[in-house]
Amino acid sequence: MTFGQVLESDNYNSYPVGNVSTATNGTTAGVGGMIVTTGVVTNYQIVTGDAAHANYIQVTGGSDGTTGSSRSVSKPSFSTAWTNRTAGNNIIKGTVEIFTGTSTNKHASGMLIASATAGIVGIRYNSQTKTINGMAYLLPTGGTPAFYNITGLTTSTFPANTWVPLGYSYNTITGEITYNIGGVSQILTVNGATTVAGLVPARAQISSSPTKLDAQDADNTGPTTFGIDNYRIEASNTAVLGTSDIPKNNISSVVAIGPNPASDYLNILTDRKINSISIYDMSGKKMPAQLKGNSIELQGFNSGSYLIEIQTKEGNISEKFIKK
Repeated sequence: MTFGQVLESDNYNSYPVGNVSTATNGTTAGVGGMIVTTGVVTNYQIVTGDAAHANYIQVTGGSDGTTGSSRSVSKPSFSTAWTNRTAGNNIIKGTVEIFTGTSTNKHASGMLIASATAGIVGIRYNSQTKTINGMAYLLPTGGTPAFYNITGLTTSTFPANTWVPLGYSYNTITGEITYNIGGVSQILTVNGATTVAGLVPARAQISSSPTKLDAQDADNTGPTTFGIDNYRIEASNTAVLGTSDIPKNNISSVVAIGPNPASDYLNILTDRKINSISIYDMSGKKMPAQLKGNSIELQGFNSGSYLIEIQTKEGNISEKFIKK
């Protein structure tokens, strides 16, 4: 991925080993201007890595499946940097190295770019499937735009406690989203939806949320960990993007599930043939649910976290979602 004007970057080597901040209230700035949210201060640490990663930030998630076990790190300077970028640099692009971390517990962790109201683009590691998944703001045909979880970007898997180089981009003029996994780039295409142009990046965020593979899986019985190092976010000119030789991904391999959080419905956007779907609450109770077209009505669901399991010929997919 070709880069231009740096908006934000960090390799964490200039910070002392130890807690990143003195508070997790989402407002108190710690070392490097980092602001952390939820959990306790010891959940966010600068730690010593290997020879290639002298220092990096380690984030520890909670021991259960609630939203209180989610974690986030951001810097308030990002919005100003994007606003003051050089005219014409309308593509936001990032690279990051993710340390896959804990294997015995369940987390989905990585980085995302968000507007003031919703996520725009992101990439993260799922510790149970050992795969890299995307996140993208999509407009379903005849529907309402929202932030979706994206699976099927790659068949490659990555073991625990491994460094994985990743990249992502969003073109604010065209809406095009690209991902780079292990050096292989692809343009995101989703059956039944389009990306959305004109979104305004407002923050870059390290994020982690608890997840589990199926409804019978127990919540985390211990903390989860992952790491971030050598991240770099830049604004680029469309003339030097150079994506004409980047292939579009195989549409039939991609499954987009959202909105998340959901209100009255949940969409499943894919070209795969869906054999069946099941939804469970966090106690493992199966909920009454039926797929109509590409949507599942949620009006009768109470607010809270749920797990959807999707059975296809190509394999089964599980995703956690929140009902508002």
